[in-house]
Amino acid sequence: MAISVVSPDVDTPTVLIIDDTPANVGILVEYLEGRRVRVAVAQEGEEGLARAEFVQPDLILLDVMMPGMDGFETCRRLKAVAATRDIPVIFMTSLSETHDKLSGFAAGGVDYITKPFQLDEVWARVTTHLALRSAQKRLAQQNTQLQQEIAMRRQAEADLQSANDALEARVAERTAELVRTNACLKEKIAEYNQAERRIDHMAHHDALTGLPNRLLLEDRINQAIAQARRHQDEMVAQLHIDLDHFKTINDSLGSQIGDRMLQAVAARLQQCTREGDSLGCLGGNAFGVCLSALPTSNDAALVASKVLDSLSRPFAVDGHELHVSASIGVSLFPSDGGDASALLHAANAAMYKAKQKGRGNYQFFTAALHEAAKRRMAATNQLRQALAHDEFSVYYQPQVDMESGRIFSAEALLRWTPPGKAPRSCVEFIAIAEETGVIVPIGEWVLRQACAQLRRWRDGGHPEMRIAVNLSARQFAQANLTTFVAQVLADTGIPADALELEITESMTMQPSDDNIAVLHQLSNMGVQLSIDDFGTGYSSLAYLQTFPIHALKIDRSFVIGINEETHDAAIVAAIIAMAHSLHLNLIAEGVDSAEHVSFLTAHGCLAAQGFYYSQAVPADAMTLLLDQKNLAPDADGRANATMRQSMSK
Repeated sequence: MAISVVSPDVDTPTVLIIDDTPANVGILVEYLEGRRVRVAVAQEGEEGLARAEFVQPDLILLDVMMPGMDGFETCRRLKAVAATRDIPVIFMTSLSETHDKLSGFAAGGVDYITKPFQLDEVWARVTTHLALRSAQKRLAQQNTQLQQEIAMRRQAEADLQSANDALEARVAERTAELVRTNACLKEKIAEYNQAERRIDHMAHHDALTGLPNRLLLEDRINQAIAQARRHQDEMVAQLHIDLDHFKTINDSLGSQIGDRMLQAVAARLQQCTREGDSLGCLGGNAFGVCLSALPTSNDAALVASKVLDSLSRPFAVDGHELHVSASIGVSLFPSDGGDASALLHAANAAMYKAKQKGRGNYQFFTAALHEAAKRRMAATNQLRQALAHDEFSVYYQPQVDMESGRIFSAEALLRWTPPGKAPRSCVEFIAIAEETGVIVPIGEWVLRQACAQLRRWRDGGHPEMRIAVNLSARQFAQANLTTFVAQVLADTGIPADALELEITESMTMQPSDDNIAVLHQLSNMGVQLSIDDFGTGYSSLAYLQTFPIHALKIDRSFVIGINEETHDAAIVAAIIAMAHSLHLNLIAEGVDSAEHVSFLTAHGCLAAQGFYYSQAVPADAMTLLLDQKNLAPDADGRANATMRQSMSK
């Protein structure tokens, strides 16, 4: 949006509004321009940063809650640049909690305007801070002028003294000049040496914790290895310490608390090391410890146990009692590598093994881990190539109204067919794709394919048909998720309410402002949201109230045990009752028998998917199932022969 200039008067103040809500912007622009204020507008943080540096406004009105970069981060970025550091920032927000305001002031804001706006209050705060800004500028200008006058006066005095000294004793003045020059040179040399030491320290130490960084730690590991080579009976151990679920602290309490937590962890780790050991920061929430001159590997295990025990005690950080555990990987010289790079790599692999073992433990590196890492890398490369070589396909499992047998939707399920091999279920490779991030382009491809196929089914005589697509945690974290979904719907011509996105319970257990906003944006578009595999994770009624969820999917692990002597029947009945009370739709997974159907329908769950009706089939076979109109089972308790024939194709 271009700058709106009210008057050519150079004394007219300029206000920059950074807000993604056009209605708010329109009200403020009209109001401020009516009071002879120049107004510039930016609709998000990055644009606001660029416009602030170009326009150099006298005041910035900054919305806190914006997509992408929020107001607090935008303010911090403004204060980090010399050109915009001194521009006062007033936050505009509907947040009223004290800690939100403190966060704003900590980011560099000078005031708050609460939404919805009271225009008289807006004008009062704007004029106050414009007046302060104007006074600040005048004071700075006066100070500059005063400094110039002082400099000129001092120069005149110095010139007079110099002339007087030249008249009295030119030789003495020349000698004094040499002394001053020599002293200045010594001072510059001292400053240079100090700067060199400071730069060297910054290049080899972590800015937050003050610990050696990875570069310096590698050097110390190599020194320890060199010493161990000279003493044949000594070992070197490298510990890779990764804090478990540390992102939860950052997301829930903010990065400032997270940074202080890391400093507290660093201090506690220092108490676990011996003199001669090296503790360093490997980046993020990972630390490394090099243990030198060890007689046996048991000594490394003792230190790892000591670290786990130390970290198990609660941390007191700014009034919060915080708990954290760690996963530790241990590698040894000479058995696991002959240099720092090899030991760090091996310890990292062992750390991931500790994660897989349930976190909060330590694991030693083994040859099997190395082979597993190589297999994981090979699988990752194969997955990347599979997408490029069109080796993926989408199968569809019908979702059925159990009373009528009508197919009302289908779940899109990914299959991978490597060259010369049978199709593989996504269960076999999805974890690697999720871990490496390959799941993002794969998931986007699946969504496009599924929506395009739904368009063909609707055009082919099934206008009420819907589609369900799984959403991975990595996709959920993408900043452009809602934009991408909207683009796919627009490209395929599918109404938003015909698309259901399935998310897992674990994705809802960290209800940050960002992921709550994403789900509400999707829901406001009309997209249906369901909780997949409900009951297998950290089930909580809290997130069912927080998130705009439309449906629950009862996990097949409960459904298959309905007719056995287990508590599964009671659990399923409870889930159905809870969903009814919360006005949520239900669908049961893993329905494989008529007994399952009878139990579920008797308790009020009327939608299902499972082998009783059909396994996941290719799109053309799914089309045949749709053309049957319903999937009523035959006498043997399975879907009829036409369905079985379509499944075999």
